[in-house]
Amino acid sequence: MSEQPVCLVTGGASGIGEACARAFAARGHAVVIGDIQDGKAATIAAELGDTALAVHLDVREERDFTRAMEAISARYGRLDVMVNNAAVVGALGPIAELPVEEWDYAQVVILRSVFLGMKHAARLMLPRQQGAIVNIASAAGLTSGYGPHIYNACKAAVVQLTKSVSLELAERGIRVNAVCPGNVETPIHTGVTDDRWKGRMEKIRSEHVDDQPMPRMAQPCEIADAVCWLASEQSSYVSGHALVVDGGLLAGRPWRQQPAFLREFHPARK
Repeated sequence: MSEQPVCLVTGGASGIGEACARAFAARGHAVVIGDIQDGKAATIAAELGDTALAVHLDVREERDFTRAMEAISARYGRLDVMVNNAAVVGALGPIAELPVEEWDYAQVVILRSVFLGMKHAARLMLPRQQGAIVNIASAAGLTSGYGPHIYNACKAAVVQLTKSVSLELAERGIRVNAVCPGNVETPIHTGVTDDRWKGRMEKIRSEHVDDQPMPRMAQPCEIADAVCWLASEQSSYVSGHALVVDGGLLAGRPWRQQPAFLREFHPARK
C-alpha cells in the first residue's frame, strides 16, 4: 500500500481539474488523473512525477469508473480523496426548443457522473473507514441566472446529493463536501470549447467581470485551493457543506451597479 495519500480527479486534464491535480501533487499526494483526453492526462501525469497516474475515464461510463478503481487499488492499495469535477455547460437555448437528447447528455455528464464517482470511491474508502469526497458544484446551483437550465438544475442536484451522501458516510469516517465556484477562467466557462463562441474570449470575460463585486474572474488554482482545504485535516469537522468561492457573486449586485443614491456614499468617491 502506498504511504502517500492518493487522490483521483475526474476531468483532471484541464481547467479546475488540472489545477486540482497539480495542487494535490504539490501537497504530497499521489494523483490519478481521470479524463477522456488521454494525451493531455498522460503529459500532466508525467510532469507530476512517478507517483502520478493517468487513466482513461469517460464519466458517462460506469465501467470506466470500475477500471479506474481497479487500477488505483492495484497500484496504490488505497484512495483517500475523490474529486468529482468533470462537467459540460449543457444544452443551450429556450426551454421550448431544447432537444431532449442534449438535455439527457448533459444530465449524465454533470450529475450522474458525480453519483458514479461517489459510489465507486466509497467502495474503496469504506474498508479503511476514512476518506474525503469533494464534488464540484457551482454558484449556478444555488441560484438561477448563471447558466443554462440543465446546468443550473444539475448543479443544484449535486449540492443536494452531496448533503444526502454526507449523512450516510459521516459515521463511517468519510467526509463529503462540495465547492461552488462562480466565474472561473476555464475552457468550459469561457466557451472556447464551443465553436459558436470562439474568438469571443475578451467579450465573455468582460461580461463575467461586470457581474462580480471582485472585478475579475477566478483562476482555477483558487478553486483548487478550496478543494484541497475540504480534503485536508484542516477541515476535519466539515461535512455536508457547499463552500461558495465566487468573488462575492451571490452576495448581490456589485456596488458600481447599485442605485445612484447609494453609490453617492461609496468610499471611493471621497
